[in-house]
Amino acid sequence: MHIPVLLQEVIQFLNPQSNENFIDATVGEGGYTLAILQHTAPFGKVLGIDLDREALKLAEKKLMAFGERVIFRQGNFKDIAKIARKENFRPINGIVFDLGLGTFQIEESQRGFSFLRDEPLKMTFDPRNTLTAEKVINEMDVNELAKIFREYGEEKNAYRIAKAIGEAREKERITTTGQLVNIIMKCGIKKTKIHPATKVFQALRIYVNDELNNLNQALRGSTEILEKKGRIAVVSYHSLEDRIVKNFFRDQQKEGVLKIITKKPITPTKVEILNNYRSRSAKLRVAQKII
Repeated sequence: MHIPVLLQEVIQFLNPQSNENFIDATVGEGGYTLAILQHTAPFGKVLGIDLDREALKLAEKKLMAFGERVIFRQGNFKDIAKIARKENFRPINGIVFDLGLGTFQIEESQRGFSFLRDEPLKMTFDPRNTLTAEKVINEMDVNELAKIFREYGEEKNAYRIAKAIGEAREKERITTTGQLVNIIMKCGIKKTKIHPATKVFQALRIYVNDELNNLNQALRGSTEILEKKGRIAVVSYHSLEDRIVKNFFRDQQKEGVLKIITKKPITPTKVEILNNYRSRSAKLRVAQKII
């Protein structure tokens, strides 16, 4: 079962009130949307956006009882402003982003998001995406691979891993997560608290889905469509995403568009981490529109 990360804190800072409207830009399996709908009864609505059609189907099933109060649309959150205008969805009192992977994507999607499962090496949120992790791993120049691992995964052993991949793919095409993990494990990387494949998998997922560029566009679009006093809440899971959110909020505050509500990022309690280990790296930042 998917457990929404920092749910109480997200609701506290978004502060949804009766009959207000919100966008869940990464609706996933519907955890935040459910809580928002409960707080905005009887007529408040949520527009739920997700690139993953299979995840959307799960959310639709889970939230069926709310009827027309929840609207589901498949799409990339970079197009949040366009989607909201097309649906004539307004006023918008708050927007939430959860930039992590859902339980379904990790455990059931069979798309290779987890290094703990032997699955096809895809890593695509949208199955229609023709750029897959398999294509990147097998066809990209070794130096370019190393650059991806370094920039998007902050992997110190980027070139060593890329070189090992280059040598391995000359013998056979790398098509599964299991093959990739075995290559990384043989690189002799010094053991740390995290699995040696963690940063490589993170880097591939970000690159394949163009996540950082999409996030920048999504934040700009959110600021355009948000009502005055409306809030944007973003839960991120690694430093690259968090840095983008932090810098965007800071720049918008300087321009007098947003006011930063969380001076420092909100992180999970020890109790939440014990109950949901995947929450351990989460950071919540919130800003309010002031014009």
